[in-house]
Amino acid sequence: MTTKRSQLLQDLNISIMKGDTEETAHLIEQGLKNNLSSEEIMDNVLIPVSKRIAEKFRGSDFYIPDVLFAVRPIKTGLAVIKDLSTHPVKHPSKVVVATVAGDIHDIGKNLVAIFLQVNGYPVIDLGVDVPAEQIIQAVEEHQPAVIALSSLLTTTMGEMAKVIEILEKNRLRRSVKVIVGGGPVSENFAEFIGADGYSPHAPDIIDLVNKLL
Repeated sequence: MTTKRSQLLQDLNISIMKGDTEETAHLIEQGLKNNLSSEEIMDNVLIPVSKRIAEKFRGSDFYIPDVLFAVRPIKTGLAVIKDLSTHPVKHPSKVVVATVAGDIHDIGKNLVAIFLQVNGYPVIDLGVDVPAEQIIQAVEEHQPAVIALSSLLTTTMGEMAKVIEILEKNRLRRSVKVIVGGGPVSENFAEFIGADGYSPHAPDIIDLVNKLL
């Protein structure tokens, strides 16, 4: 990689950590014009930074203003890549994303939605505090291949199990994969409730969805 391209990626990393949304958008536009691929920008900057933020979310050094500060430019950067990428792969498989009932955290869920969109997946984002019944309605209406559920509170994790139970009751379980994630969620919990997969970080969702489909 040339010095100029390396410097651009380094500057981009700094702008995100400073929370500078405008500079982040500008640097990504410059990078794409200078033959940096969207994959290089994602792999060298956006995905590593998103993983660092996810670790802050989970760890004792978690401080919400710091996380919000860095998430805004990441979301902007992903949106710029989505708009400017010349040949995004279009997938026929839809993905429904939601933060479960009783939980209003949306950072992780929003990042998951944008990473999926950047990678060509049509996303139906139901928002936060979504009752299980509403998620089932979305499955019946949109017929997605995957449901991605997020929970940041131990008190709301049971809602994920409730969604799976209602899917089975309504004979919809075989038609859709259910993946779960969020601070207190673990792989063991995902297996326990009968989910098809678990993702600890928003960027990892792409590999997981690709593998399941």
